[in-house]
This record gives sequence, structure tokens and C-alpha cells, in this order.
Amino acid sequence: MAGTLSSPGQGGEETKSEIENGKIKGDEISFSVTREFNGNKRTMKYNGKITADAIKGKTEFDRNGEAQSRDWEAKRATEAK
Repeated sequence: MAGTLSSPGQGGEETKSEIENGKIKGDEISFSVTREFNGNKRTMKYNGKITADAIKGKTEFDRNGEAQSRDWEAKRATEAK
């Protein structure tokens, strides 16, 4: 699986990151993205469950040497008419 992850960045600018290690098995999805903040690289691992119009799951990352996690959700974009 390949693609990019788009998310809001500082100052309202969209941030795009390349998806790495993407896998889909049934309705389960997992991938990681590596981002750079102030010269420091951080890898975030995403796991989620796919439904008809959304993906919900958890992301895991290290902050200051401490494991952190939080919920995430992606929704299918609808076409403007």
C-alpha cells in the first residue's frame, strides 16, 4: 500500500507525509509515517479498522523517550457538487 497522509500543520498549512509499511488485511489497516520537527525525526505508527466511510484507530509514537498513543479518525471525502 502506498500513498500520503495529509494533516493540518502549524499555521493552518496542510502537511503531507509518505505512508510507509502500509498493510490491509480484511478490515484492518496499519501503516507508519515519519515526520521531521525542528530537525528531529519522529515515526508514528497507525492501526485502525475500516468501515464504509471512515477509519478509526490508534496511533503510537515516542515523545521524549516515553511511549504515547491517541485516537485518530479518517473520513471519506465527498465530492463537491
